[in-house]
Amino acid sequence: MKDPERCRAVFLDLNGTLILPLLADNPGEYQLIAESIGAVALLSTAGFVCPVITVQSRIEKGIYSEADFREWFESFRAAFAEKGASIVGPYVCPHRNRTPCACKKPAGLLYQRAAAELAIDLAASFVIGDTREDLEAARGLGCRGILVRTGWPVGGEVEVLADHVADNVLAAARWILASTGRPNQALHPTAAGAIVRGRG
Repeated sequence: MKDPERCRAVFLDLNGTLILPLLADNPGEYQLIAESIGAVALLSTAGFVCPVITVQSRIEKGIYSEADFREWFESFRAAFAEKGASIVGPYVCPHRNRTPCACKKPAGLLYQRAAAELAIDLAASFVIGDTREDLEAARGLGCRGILVRTGWPVGGEVEVLADHVADNVLAAARWILASTGRPNQALHPTAAGAIVRGRG
C-alpha cells in the first residue's frame, strides 16, 4: 500500500533506456531514444517523480569530466521540460566496473539517496532499465523492475528477473500506468517523436 505522505517514482536508467547505448567521447555525442520524452511526459502527468540513476564510468576513465556530464544533463533536462516531461537528478556513479564503490548498480545507494531527498515510497515505485544490474537494484529496493530492449542485448536469464519486459521506455511507461490504474494520457505528437542530440 502506498504511503499517502510519500510519492511514487519511476527510477530511470540513462544509457540504453533514455539515450542510445553509445560509447561516447563526450556527452554531446549522446542521442535521445525517440520515445523517451513522451514516456516521461506520460509518467509526469500521472504524478510520478522520475529520478535518473546512471553509472558513468567514462568519468573515472578520464574520457570526460563529471562537470561536463552535468552540464550536458542540464540541457538534456531542459529539452524534456519543454515538452512537459520532468526528470530529476542525475544521481551519478562515476566509477569504472573494477573500482569498488557503494554507488554502482545494483547497490541501492543512489536510489536511496533520491528516495530520501524526494520523499519516495520505494514499495510503490518502479525501476526501468536495460541491464541485469537495473533489475537487481529494483529487487533489492522492493520496487518493480521493467526491462527495456533498447540497450545492449541481454539473454533470457536477465529477462526472467523483470516484472515486465517492454520494447522501449514508452511501452514501459504505458504498462506502469495500466498496472497502477492511472490514465493513459494521449501524447502530444512532438513529445512522442522528439529527437534530441547533445551539444558537441
